[in-house]
Amino acid sequence: MRSVTLTIVAGLALAAAACADRDAGNNLSTDTNLAEDTALNDVLGANETATAATDAAGFASAVAASDLYEIESAELATDKASNADVKAFAQHLRTDHEKSTAELKSAAGTANITVTPALDAEKQAMLDRLKAVSGAEFDREFINQQKTAHQKALTLLQSYASSGDNEALKTFAGKTATAVKGHLDHANTLKL
Repeated sequence: MRSVTLTIVAGLALAAAACADRDAGNNLSTDTNLAEDTALNDVLGANETATAATDAAGFASAVAASDLYEIESAELATDKASNADVKAFAQHLRTDHEKSTAELKSAAGTANITVTPALDAEKQAMLDRLKAVSGAEFDREFINQQKTAHQKALTLLQSYASSGDNEALKTFAGKTATAVKGHLDHANTLKL
């Protein structure tokens, strides 16, 4: 009887150890997958809380970077897109964001802020991804990026329009939010 009990206890101990090893392996896999997902989302900007720069200089810098990304990605699309609707949308974006940058510079000037557009790492990575694809894959990537970028820009603009610290930039943000919402709506209608 004692040997049967020892055999059962030993068997249970081995089973428990095997389960513990399996669970530890699953945690490692989950942790690894979580780290990979987090890294990818960081590049795409999905992990960022849509927080607006509340000071005028920070807001102007963020909008300038967004406009520059839109202009440069639209230039790529006019050359690389295979879909005529995507090309037309890109031209519309380029025109509107060049206008937005000029209006931003004017509004920022009232606060003695010099706007010098520069891409941040996130937007540069997005452009690099567009440069690496072509044809229908480019079209899909471009439209997906436009949806993400315009949603983030819309959140930034709406937030600053309601709680920013410079009246001229708040007016700019409110007006520009309407155009950005139009771009987002347009991007959502494009079926590729």
